[in-house]
Amino acid sequence: MQKLKSYPQSAVTPPPPPKDLSTHADLEEIAKKERQRINEQLIRNKGMKYGACPRFTVGVKGQKVSIKFQVPSNCEVSHLVANLVSNLGLKVEERAGGSDMLLRAWASPVAWQLSLTRPKTQREAGGNEGNSLEIDAGDGDLSVLIFHSLVSSDKTEIEFLKQGSLSTKELDSLVSVLQLAGGRLGESRSFERKSREGSTQLPDPEKSISSLESMGVKVYGLDEPHVNSSKNEISWDNIAGYDQQKSEIEDTILLTLHNPELFDEIAHGTRRKFESNRPRAVLFEGPPGTGKTSSARVIANQAGVPLVYVPLEVIMSKYYGESERLLGQVFSLANELSTGAIIFLDEVDSFAIARDSEMHEATRRVLSVLLRQIDGFEQDRKVVVIAATNRKQDLDPALISRFDLMITFGLPDERNRQEIAAQYAKQLTKPELNEFAKNTEGMSGRDIRDICQQAERSWASKILRGKVSKTGEHGILPPLQEYIECAMSRRKALQTVDDHKIKDSNIRTKKTQFA
Repeated sequence: MQKLKSYPQSAVTPPPPPKDLSTHADLEEIAKKERQRINEQLIRNKGMKYGACPRFTVGVKGQKVSIKFQVPSNCEVSHLVANLVSNLGLKVEERAGGSDMLLRAWASPVAWQLSLTRPKTQREAGGNEGNSLEIDAGDGDLSVLIFHSLVSSDKTEIEFLKQGSLSTKELDSLVSVLQLAGGRLGESRSFERKSREGSTQLPDPEKSISSLESMGVKVYGLDEPHVNSSKNEISWDNIAGYDQQKSEIEDTILLTLHNPELFDEIAHGTRRKFESNRPRAVLFEGPPGTGKTSSARVIANQAGVPLVYVPLEVIMSKYYGESERLLGQVFSLANELSTGAIIFLDEVDSFAIARDSEMHEATRRVLSVLLRQIDGFEQDRKVVVIAATNRKQDLDPALISRFDLMITFGLPDERNRQEIAAQYAKQLTKPELNEFAKNTEGMSGRDIRDICQQAERSWASKILRGKVSKTGEHGILPPLQEYIECAMSRRKALQTVDDHKIKDSNIRTKKTQFA
């Protein structure tokens, strides 16, 4: 870009409407395809995650397709204009001067607007008169409007108008602006990011994360690679089996987070009074070690938002009123994250049991705060709550009714146990995996993982102590028998724990009878 020319309002007359080259249905179809192209390019280009750029809308405006988004309040519009023009600007050939883009500006009582268009022709007028430009905004070229409100400084909008589909260069320019507006330009550093280098003051989202971590809350997914990365370790591939649960999570949670416009459009068409049909709260139910926490981390990673893991000890406090204050603070800080968040409440049954006359007053207050937060009176649906329990029957009925979805993670069946074992003992043959699965009946995925790890340690110990040879029949890798022996040992340990639980339960029952 070499020159930007500005013309007063009187010199700028909006171009006459173009000829009706397309029907409204055709334009709607083009708009639909353009929305899909932009989403695909955002994911492909620089590994963008959902929520890492401003929410944009694609629609029809007159005879053109309109792509519009609101500029974040912490983003300089001038930086977006410079980035946009540098990507759209025409290279000036065989001239020492010229104008890559034409900037037209006009004002209204509440806003000023800019229009960036490419000149159709450029000709040298000679002398000091500069360049004379002819503009034809109705010939299918891209036009960009910047609407800056004089009433509110955080309401700046940028609108792209195009008669027809975006060219590859125009699509790249649009995606680049979205990336810059979201502060995720990728390898290139945005002007805004550079201006903050060396500053000791943390942006609000970073302050929120710092405050959460200081409370003992664990925040995952901040520096982890995008879901499409081959090096990513947080994916469904790491959770063997549970195909039905994975499908249900993708259909009811992930798709709503990735495509909110479609779900909102359906809700607008089906309800007299619009209310979002996106999930607010989900309950994961099942025994320990069945993949509830791992599934929550996959959801956060696939959605491109942080996972705020809230352990029980973070919430519960011996001081009056402290527990409910801490829980409310977790929700408040999570809402300050620009991309949204998933709050994972582990062991929710510990502070959300059914209310009765013997319920502790502090627990009652914590439950009231949780119910209020899930209802949405104090949070704006950028936050999705996932709660986990292995005692659903103990939960308060009012809380259960708040969950939009309840997914059960049961103990794995024989086929799923084979798949889990194959993840941790890939050297075993299929018949050996089948035998291993039969010996781990009634065990969780975590139990099987621990058995495999114990077999590896035990086999390594035997090699080091000379009990077996690395060059022997089985080599350096543990054989099936080693895994089965460790499985039997694990089963005895689990049985001992169950016996103690039954004994303690019987003792409590007898005390109640004699009381």
